[in-house]
Amino acid sequence: MNKSASIGRLRLLILGLFFLNLEAIQQVQAQPNISGLGSIQSDTADLAAMQEGLEVLGIIPWHWTNRTKWGAWEVATDSLLRWEHYTDGHVLWAQRSDVIAYELGTVGRQSGHYVQGFGPGDQKVYLEGIDLSNPITGLNELQYVPVHKVSSIQELPSHRLRSDWHLRDYYLIKPISTLNYDESSYTYRNLEFGVGHNFSERSHLELSFWDRRAGGNYPVNELKGSQMFAKGYYHLSKTLRLDAWAANNSFEADESFGYSNSSAAFPFSEYGPIPRRNSVSSSSSRSDWFVRLGHRLDSSSLASTSLQVGRTNHEFTLPFSADTTAWNIRALWITGATELEGSNWGLSAEGRWSGYTNRIHSDTGFHTIKRSNWWESNANLLGYWKVLPTVNLRLGLEQVFTGDRGSALSGWVSLDFENKVIKTNLRLGQGLQLRSIQDQYWTSNNWQNDGINYKDSPLQESQYILGSVNLWPERILSIWLNARYSLESGTALLAPSKLIQEEMRVYYAKEHSFWSTSVGLDAHSSRWEYGLSATAFSRGNGQIQAQSAELFETDMQFRLRSHAFWKDYVFQRAAYTKMGVRLYGSPLASRNLAFDTAAQWWSVQQNGHAEQPAFLRADVEISSRVRSMMVFLRWENAAQGFLGPGYFGADSFPMPGRRLIVSIKAIFRN
Repeated sequence: MNKSASIGRLRLLILGLFFLNLEAIQQVQAQPNISGLGSIQSDTADLAAMQEGLEVLGIIPWHWTNRTKWGAWEVATDSLLRWEHYTDGHVLWAQRSDVIAYELGTVGRQSGHYVQGFGPGDQKVYLEGIDLSNPITGLNELQYVPVHKVSSIQELPSHRLRSDWHLRDYYLIKPISTLNYDESSYTYRNLEFGVGHNFSERSHLELSFWDRRAGGNYPVNELKGSQMFAKGYYHLSKTLRLDAWAANNSFEADESFGYSNSSAAFPFSEYGPIPRRNSVSSSSSRSDWFVRLGHRLDSSSLASTSLQVGRTNHEFTLPFSADTTAWNIRALWITGATELEGSNWGLSAEGRWSGYTNRIHSDTGFHTIKRSNWWESNANLLGYWKVLPTVNLRLGLEQVFTGDRGSALSGWVSLDFENKVIKTNLRLGQGLQLRSIQDQYWTSNNWQNDGINYKDSPLQESQYILGSVNLWPERILSIWLNARYSLESGTALLAPSKLIQEEMRVYYAKEHSFWSTSVGLDAHSSRWEYGLSATAFSRGNGQIQAQSAELFETDMQFRLRSHAFWKDYVFQRAAYTKMGVRLYGSPLASRNLAFDTAAQWWSVQQNGHAEQPAFLRADVEISSRVRSMMVFLRWENAAQGFLGPGYFGADSFPMPGRRLIVSIKAIFRN
């Protein structure tokens, strides 16, 4: 009865929004498309119309620096994201063709991903300058990213993977309302609505609220959260812009600590799984605000200089029988960047300082980090030299300083070649990474640091070579390859103690090898899209630093992905529709990474992990857009029970079973 009533409500909501949207469309006069959702013309045509319309007003839209000229790769644009359904940043990462994902099953949880071979601890993500990594664990908190607002993502690979995410701006002098709604069986639901208004050609204010629910498919797996968001900007002149941002996020989640059923016999049903802990829940919150001043040389240039000041608060509490994991961190941060370019060369400098304060609870057992305050800073220098019209020489340097964990210097150099037939990149470098606060200062009844004094713990070091090749990048058929090989040492490992199974120890690996590779092809025409890719990585087995007689073992990870879509106008060109299927799986059994809930840690060591069987997941998708409204349907895990009972995203964490997800995206211009 509940499912039937829910489906009925969904149908009424879809019909109501559809007719409301048609009425709004009839009332709106023709305007330049600046939302990325209001027209099915190409992005180039949209941008030209937008700039032509706004030049009359005296303000040309603001664009922040494009990091691709400094060696970054653009991996997502507004035109790509608009046709997809992503609950949050973790889901976006998990569906990429060059990613091996270790998902924890529901939204709001810090899934682990190997992106181009870079593990969960080797990634750094900035959202409009905000550092999204947790100050304790160093893991990226992508669950706080409102993906519906993202317009572009650029990645810069070196000894770690840096990603810069930017949100969409509006330049329409009329109110804009947005609605994003998702629902499926069990308790899964997302509702995001917002309003934006440009009071003049110089100013803009945007407000939104995001309510989230998930879980219900397994015991002790419920989650609910919300986000309140506000941002605005004001053009002080044609070359100066002032931005402000504020966001507050909160989550409450049941923590099962994984499920104890064996992988081969896991029932993948609503009542079958047995949680390792029955009545444990966590609460977390994060709030951010910043003020930023940007400068561009003239109204047609990218912003080349910025100064940004912000504050971030992190709170987390996970009480359970043996211990309590908790922290309350306040961070004040300042960052500045500038660029200098000539006719065939360029230099970019960026500096960042962050100071952290840990508000320790009066109860000495109610915290996991005894350190009360710390600071860290880093300086980045990037440069390029256009040796030939098709050849670029690039370099990068990064120096990190801390008040108590030492310093680290990293550098790389690359050579790029690009023409209409081939696009290649070869990069060499050496990198050092400092230990996270968790590695060095964690205190817990069930946590040990292998007896190594934190001042003597080794830095994580790598010497690497990485490269990419893309044949016919702008043709009907393109073939691509990226690969990375590195010699690493000091990698942190987490494993159960031999004496007490519940106790976890941190070990460090001696020098060992690591390789990753992804290869694929993409084909497209006016009516068809097809893609096929394979991704693999392996960390070489080796010795643990503190105990030379003991070895750590890892497993090769391998994933295959494919998709095929048909797209065209339907109903006498009234709607543009795209439909097809996605396949994701592994033909090999392997030991997946494990997530330690109590430590909020993704373990590298895979000794003793249960072997996960081979799996194949099939998703059927249909999306249709009528002007500024889109309806998206995904029959997720459609072949469950036929191609296999289900699969685990991470060790002991199963993925949801077959379900139909309905998503509605709409923009109304008043």
